[in-house]
Amino acid sequence: MKIAIITNSLESDALAGWLAANDLSVEELERWIIEPIADVAEQVLDALAAQWLLTPVEILVFPAGPLGDELATRLAWRLHGGCVCQVQTLDAQQGLVIKSHWGNALTATLQINKRPLCLSLARQAEMNNSGHSLPLMVEHHIMPTVLPDWLDEVESVNDVSTHPLLQADRVLVVGQGGSEVGADKITALGQGIRAEVGYSRARVMNGGFDAERVIGISGHLLSPDVCIVAGASGAAALMAGVRQSRFVVAINNDSSAPVFSQADVGIIDDWLPVLEALAACAET
Repeated sequence: MKIAIITNSLESDALAGWLAANDLSVEELERWIIEPIADVAEQVLDALAAQWLLTPVEILVFPAGPLGDELATRLAWRLHGGCVCQVQTLDAQQGLVIKSHWGNALTATLQINKRPLCLSLARQAEMNNSGHSLPLMVEHHIMPTVLPDWLDEVESVNDVSTHPLLQADRVLVVGQGGSEVGADKITALGQGIRAEVGYSRARVMNGGFDAERVIGISGHLLSPDVCIVAGASGAAALMAGVRQSRFVVAINNDSSAPVFSQADVGIIDDWLPVLEALAACAET
């Protein structure tokens, strides 16, 4: 079975980790490198279809993100194959893929028999120094064409920096509980325990909190050393953002909250006095 990994040179770290986790045989793999990076799908769809005719494979794997989803879907239609987007794992021999459904509340295992099978990967937490490197494999280069006529302009944003939450060793994630506590107080608590602060989507939607600090399936996916989840029930969509944490502390005054089943340590109490006491200890 031949598998093509479609990527660019900047995505090698994430790709190497995914390949290692899925234990794919190097002999099965080819790497199709899109360089330079395409702005829209129309620049590479014809070239991808032509490459498949020259070197047909049974499975094509596209990177995570909107462009990967679009390329997987549209190329599958062109090649009369199958498509699944935002896949977590792949069993190539059995034709099984695993992906999340219902805001990460359910995990589905799907068997897809139609070939070629075009997949796009799910977003993963950013993990530094994963220790994985790409194996040597056959490479084919895909050259994007010029921009289509209907696209007037593409703006390149060069000054892009990594969000502090993605680099933090300690993170404090605050849910809806204790809604009377404002952003300034939470930020001060985070500084007191030397942690970056993030919020559940529900708390941000209530107003007054930074939308760039949403944690979960629709926000940041984190992998800190320590994550404190305060005042959150433990909904799957939120916990997807912190499940790669090395150590999770949950604080909630509801002893039956699902968050406790996903934590290494649980504290049943109002989260504000607990964090105030923790910040006071950190100052000594």
